[in-house]
Amino acid sequence: MSRIRIFWVVLLICLGTSCAQPADLPTLAPTVNIVTPVVVSTETTPVSSSDIDERLQRVEYGLFPINEDGQVSWDEKSSIAERMKYYNVQGVSIAVINDNQIEWAKGYGVLEAGTDRPVTPETLFHACSVAKPVSAAGVLTLVERGLLDLDENVNEKLVSWQVPENTFTAQEKVTLRRLLSHTSGLNDGFDSGGLECCYATEGESPDVKVEQMLVADPLTGLSEATYVKAVPGGAYSYNNLAFSIVQPLVEDVTTEPFAGFMKSALLDPLDMNSSTFEQPLPVELRDRATTEHGDTGEPAIGKRRHYAILAAGGLWTTPSDLARFTIELMSAYNGESSTVLSPDMVKEMLSPQVDILDGSMEDAYGLGMALGDDDGVLRIQHTGGCPWGSNSWLIAYPETGQGAVVMTNSVSGSAIRAEILLSIAIEYGWPLIPDS
Repeated sequence: MSRIRIFWVVLLICLGTSCAQPADLPTLAPTVNIVTPVVVSTETTPVSSSDIDERLQRVEYGLFPINEDGQVSWDEKSSIAERMKYYNVQGVSIAVINDNQIEWAKGYGVLEAGTDRPVTPETLFHACSVAKPVSAAGVLTLVERGLLDLDENVNEKLVSWQVPENTFTAQEKVTLRRLLSHTSGLNDGFDSGGLECCYATEGESPDVKVEQMLVADPLTGLSEATYVKAVPGGAYSYNNLAFSIVQPLVEDVTTEPFAGFMKSALLDPLDMNSSTFEQPLPVELRDRATTEHGDTGEPAIGKRRHYAILAAGGLWTTPSDLARFTIELMSAYNGESSTVLSPDMVKEMLSPQVDILDGSMEDAYGLGMALGDDDGVLRIQHTGGCPWGSNSWLIAYPETGQGAVVMTNSVSGSAIRAEILLSIAIEYGWPLIPDS
């Protein structure tokens, strides 16, 4: 087997594409408070066969450990259960896409440390920044309806808050295209500290709104208001709070809450029935939503965190639902579907808007989606990492109909995502593993 470009997978462990800030690398030494993972609840497509079962088993037992220096131990194979125990990861859920369909989905471990409630394919996880491509697709439906324009000054439609004008906006304007591609030139006020005032826990919704965060209202604890610090459109700079401006923009244009808009515009049409942007989680979904965990495996106080920035990181979902979303994008990209967006709009979404000059493995960013090239084949992806207790990764190849989604309920789940996806890539012959 060729190992050319395997570093692609390894380097993403250190990629700072997370919901609020890059999640810390996991502590590799085993600690106490471990729940031994139990494999449960397999879900496969109607074409399930012994071949699929054998593939699944090879993935489960085909993990190559990756150390804290990013080196792959090629002579040491391990299992998902063993690596979960090693990293103090309490729960993992996976969905694998092959031939443009979900070939299998499976849950591992438990919803909360110290309990015996198993993770299943129906368990909801915090998607963190993997919410961004979903939100982008939703807002692009408004572009196709003529309610928004990708290249119009967003201040023309914003009512509840306005981008402050200065010498930079005199040269170029902040547009929807630039918000979705992280080229707005805005600072990220979400990095200014005080975030403990901006979230709510189980059964609660945040007391603050995105608009309050944008002006650094004292109630938010943020110390820096949002402003344009560079010429819009000049360069890529990943920005959580700037991306969240999509939320008031949608609400001002549609006059409905962002969560309700996303449900009707995208989640319902794609049968993403286990997905929501609502906060707190609806009662009917809350009971099967996982608890988030710290790096030593301890449950988060209040079970989970809800932030006001829904568009950038407020989605709770399952790998299977994210796989359905991904399959729709791939089908539209290939001109085979227009359930949510037209093929032309999806091609725009998945086209490079700006180069990522310092990316470890991503070449460019589209509209809400990171892009790359593996052996001449387009790769679309997004990672999510909330530093208080969740990690996720969506990756797919529209031209080959392959992909996968991995979600964990632990902050220490960053590394195991890469190990699992490496195992899937090897088994399914993804383009990132060129033939020897």
